[in-house]
Amino acid sequence: MNIRNKLFLMMVLEFFIWGAWLPLIWGYMGTPIAEGGLGFSSTQTAWVGSGFAIASILGIFFSNQFADRTFAAEKFMAFSHLVGGLAILGLYWAHSFPLFLALMLVHSILYVPTISVANSLAFANIKDASKEFGIVRMGGTVGWILASWPLYFILDGRTGFDAIQARKAIFLVSGIASLVLAIYSLTLPHTPPKTGSERNAWIATGRRLAIPFILVLFIATFIDATIHNGYFL
Repeated sequence: MNIRNKLFLMMVLEFFIWGAWLPLIWGYMGTPIAEGGLGFSSTQTAWVGSGFAIASILGIFFSNQFADRTFAAEKFMAFSHLVGGLAILGLYWAHSFPLFLALMLVHSILYVPTISVANSLAFANIKDASKEFGIVRMGGTVGWILASWPLYFILDGRTGFDAIQARKAIFLVSGIASLVLAIYSLTLPHTPPKTGSERNAWIATGRRLAIPFILVLFIATFIDATIHNGYFL
């Protein structure tokens, strides 16, 4: 398999993990226990849903830079998807809110940096980024569809208690995919950590917001991300 195809498959698995659970988790959390769900309140559901937001904020300031400049990309991917995969597998058996939230935070904090690390790994190993990265990144869209659509239609025919209980399968599917990617990452090209003299690169990045077109892009992306998340509630 050539490098571009290997990276494409990496992106398929990367977003398959996310697409397997995100569209279907909400109904499972909020449904009463007697009906097969977890019986979480709206506040508790919101806290679980904020796991990715918390991980993303940490990623901006700390974890992304730490991962990018400390570890070989393929080894970081392997470790993160191994531990993160075990965490999301644990959600299948978790019923209490504190445990469910803790496992989701562990998964999110480890998973979110892998999105940028996967991009870095791809850019470092393709010959012509302007022509090839779009094709590689399209694997993420394919992976999301492969996970979310079949699971949605498989579970759509079920009703009542069994329907809600069946939704727990999303954590098994996502977790197994994460473990597969952990193993697969070790076959990816060795991509050593980047060197950089700036320890707090996020501060320098923040200064870029003084550039008008970057500020406009930041605001537009922020609004788009806010609306985007509403589709899954």
